[in-house]
Amino acid sequence: MDQATERAASADRWIEERPVKTAQLPVGVAENMSQFFGESIEAFDDVISAVRDVVEGDGIAIDELCHVEGKTPHYATTDDETYYFRCFYDGIALAHLVGEQVEIRTETPTKESIEIQVSPESDIDVAPPDAVMSFGVATDRDGPAGDGPTAQDVYGSVCPYVKAFHTREDYERWAEDVAATTVGIPLESGVPIAAALTATAPPEVAE
Repeated sequence: MDQATERAASADRWIEERPVKTAQLPVGVAENMSQFFGESIEAFDDVISAVRDVVEGDGIAIDELCHVEGKTPHYATTDDETYYFRCFYDGIALAHLVGEQVEIRTETPTKESIEIQVSPESDIDVAPPDAVMSFGVATDRDGPAGDGPTAQDVYGSVCPYVKAFHTREDYERWAEDVAATTVGIPLESGVPIAAALTATAPPEVAE
């Protein structure tokens, strides 16, 4: 791949727009997300809405996070409990579900550690401070059957591509070889997405 092509590929995988929650996804990612969810996906807000539909619109609950029995490299600690997950991002969601600061530790795909403190107010402290994260969906999965993907489908096709990295360059190297369309963003910019995924839907107002 020549330098011009490499720069173009990198730009297509990185979200510059802020806030991230309303940012438009690159065309390839949007198309793959649309195929997976069986509906039009153009921005992160659409992904949030689609995932909330999978959990019946009420926001992700603690028991719907990707828990693992036994220790994993991705864990989150509250004042009185440690949770082990398939994915570090569940720890960020957890802070919004338990209403207290959560200490998170994760490993990058190259086994480098990242430590995160996040509060339900979306305050976040990340070490190293330039850490980034990815979102994506597998390219080797068919679109949804019947009424759309299940929570297990999301766990299998989306969660494996939510990763943390020390730098954007680390993310770019990883993204070149995975069987998924992905985007990268600063890790701290992903916190509002977790908040939106876990928020309880407001009650419907009778007309």
